[in-house]
Amino acid sequence: MTPRALILGICGVVVLCGVTFYNDMVIRGSFLVGSFLPASVFGTLPLVLLVVNPILARWRRNAALTARELGVIVAMVLFACSIPGRSLMHYFTNVLMLPHHLARTKPAWQGGAARFSEESVTDWVRLATALGAADSGRGHTDTHGLAAEAGDVLDSVRGKLSDSDQAALAAAATGTKPDLELRRHVLAALNASLADPRLPGMACGSGLEAARHVTRFLDRASAKDADPDLLARVNRGLLEACLPGAVAARKPAVLEHVPTAMLADPSCSETALAGFVNGLAEGDTAISIRDVPWRAWTRTMLFWVPLIVTSVAMFIGLALVLHRQWAVHERLRYPTVEFARALFPGQDGTVSVVFRDRLFWIGAMAVFLLHMNNYAARWWPHIMIPIATQFDFRPLLDLVPVYRVSGVHTYGLFKPMVYFSVVGITYFLASDAAFSLGIAPYVYGIAMGIAATYGVNVRGPFMRPSACASNYAGAYCAMFLVLVYTGRHYYLNVLRRSLGIGTDDAVAPSAVWGARAAMAAGLLLTMQLTLVGLDVPMGVVFVVVMVVIHVVMSRLVAEVGLFKLMPFFFPCALVWGMVGAKAANPDQLLLMGLVTSVLLVYPREAAMPFIVCGLRVADRARVRLGRVAAAGYAVYIVGLLVAIPITLYIQYQYGALRAGDGWSYGQPPRLVFDATCAVRQQLAARGVLEQSLSAGALERLASIRPMQPCLIGFAITFVLVWVFTILRQRFAWWPLHPVMFLVLASWQSTYIAFSLLLGWLIKAVVTKYGGAAAYQRFRPFMIGVIAGDLVAQLVPLAIGTIYYMMSGIPPPGYGYG
Repeated sequence: MTPRALILGICGVVVLCGVTFYNDMVIRGSFLVGSFLPASVFGTLPLVLLVVNPILARWRRNAALTARELGVIVAMVLFACSIPGRSLMHYFTNVLMLPHHLARTKPAWQGGAARFSEESVTDWVRLATALGAADSGRGHTDTHGLAAEAGDVLDSVRGKLSDSDQAALAAAATGTKPDLELRRHVLAALNASLADPRLPGMACGSGLEAARHVTRFLDRASAKDADPDLLARVNRGLLEACLPGAVAARKPAVLEHVPTAMLADPSCSETALAGFVNGLAEGDTAISIRDVPWRAWTRTMLFWVPLIVTSVAMFIGLALVLHRQWAVHERLRYPTVEFARALFPGQDGTVSVVFRDRLFWIGAMAVFLLHMNNYAARWWPHIMIPIATQFDFRPLLDLVPVYRVSGVHTYGLFKPMVYFSVVGITYFLASDAAFSLGIAPYVYGIAMGIAATYGVNVRGPFMRPSACASNYAGAYCAMFLVLVYTGRHYYLNVLRRSLGIGTDDAVAPSAVWGARAAMAAGLLLTMQLTLVGLDVPMGVVFVVVMVVIHVVMSRLVAEVGLFKLMPFFFPCALVWGMVGAKAANPDQLLLMGLVTSVLLVYPREAAMPFIVCGLRVADRARVRLGRVAAAGYAVYIVGLLVAIPITLYIQYQYGALRAGDGWSYGQPPRLVFDATCAVRQQLAARGVLEQSLSAGALERLASIRPMQPCLIGFAITFVLVWVFTILRQRFAWWPLHPVMFLVLASWQSTYIAFSLLLGWLIKAVVTKYGGAAAYQRFRPFMIGVIAGDLVAQLVPLAIGTIYYMMSGIPPPGYGYG
């Protein structure tokens, strides 16, 4: 690991994290990351080897980058690939700020008014008793059960009444309802108290037990420059706690249930919210860095950045543990890594043999020129004739009408596009895996269509429980257990060594330290979640489900090279479906959902698969894994610290609605809150909302009521994964791989299914008529196809960037791949 490799790796991470958001959301170019085979990394690699390295070699002997240096550089950049794109920065800041904007326009999110009215008082006699006795001081108790710690707060209300009103209240306390004039005076005193900045301070020192949505805002309400609306809501909650049974509880807004550290604070600046939504720039003038209201983001970043960094530490530790089992014991193919490794120079510095093979150049140039022709047709549609890479088979839907009611993406299935990278990668897969991945969405579409014809609703809203989401959850959980069972002896040895217990088998030090790091980070992550109110059992469940998702996704990338995938289930929805809304608790679901919205809402570029591939690249380049892991973790933190301020600056320059797309600003910021409103309404209609909110973690166990469709959907795929795994291991002729249940009919799987089947067919024809020799001979051609496809994706990025910088107009899109 040379200093040059470290410096270049850091520079690559800084550039990637610094320009990706601008390219993706402002210029509207093809995503720089986009998948687990990012063109920004793997497409740049052939250019470095074919252009940069020869120049360095001519400049000075031994100046060209070696295979080990390239391995370090690629690994470091891969570690940071999950930061700037769809997995985090595309929506990270939107989730933290836009809910404040949406709360203004969504009636279901809004709470009741803070001001008191006649309808707010449920027992005038009780209220009169409390105010009449307020001057007896703190610690007062009475037969009505009024709060004993309410003395100071009620004294402040009583002080706003005239002597005659106080005397009238004393008379009303005997059981006579106050007259209309006195009631008006009392309401006026209560409403005047809503603006009293002293009340939060009184409550802080009194031990008064107010609702959680009140106590979490006490510090902010106590500040000298507190938002008047916030102060009124907090004081209303304090008065409700002081007057139980006398005044009705105000319905809190949905955002009041969120801990203050989990969202940005728009009250810190007048431009914090409006500037974020619409932008601060006037015309084409660039704003100053000082114009960005950084203070509105400080508190929430102090919560989220450590949480993200801790989760990545856990993923790196797990990747170090899994590496030897997968790469050495099970000898997984790592197809995406092997593509990169095939291009690396030899240990003696010689050019890779792939570049000297004519078939490589035939495959690369054919695909590259096809893309260039089609890209030119986007600019000059009346001159250039595009070569078709998309085929319309939608008339075939008339032969299988169940697809029309299945809910799957029939456009992707029956009007497929040829993804050349997918075709090339598929050539290197096991035939049963490639075939299973290709047919999975077609088979699942038929199954869902048949279910729909019988009136069974399989699908459901995003981030909510449904049989479809439970299908994914069951398959992922089953595959995770299969992986644990397969490597049980190795994992047990690693665990024993990490705890300081000796073992007979040798265990790599990197795996031991990885296990320790994973356990420590997992424990710390759980503690961080509990600090914002998540119960310990819920925190453990969330961390475990997150591990399951990332480990299985990493397995899919390592074993079958599936670089376009998405697990369509979420920890909050899984818990909701498996235990029921009452046992899950709406507040707990909200917290889990908000963390999901940041870390797991769209993990198509999740961290751990990149880390697993990065370690494999370094291992194949003969670099020590421990050093690469440490360097990768460091550059991840650097990348995060680069991406966050640059993204915020861009959003305050252009506005989040302009520097974003329909998904990034329209879905993650609202999904969890819409679901929270739905579950609260559901429980309130059943009359068990307060019971669910007040129950402890252990008490809620007695109210577990799984949702039957979710339980059945989970069980079906859970069993099928195990059955297919056993059949595949017992019978060599078994044609299907259990990975088909991990992809089912996700958006990604439907769009690449045709290309998977095409790659499988090419491999089948080559091996059938040419044998193993023809298969090996044809390998450089497929490597060339992948390389040409990836390099071709960089050309529209470069041209589009130059065009936008010169004209200020987004270039014609070429969103292939």
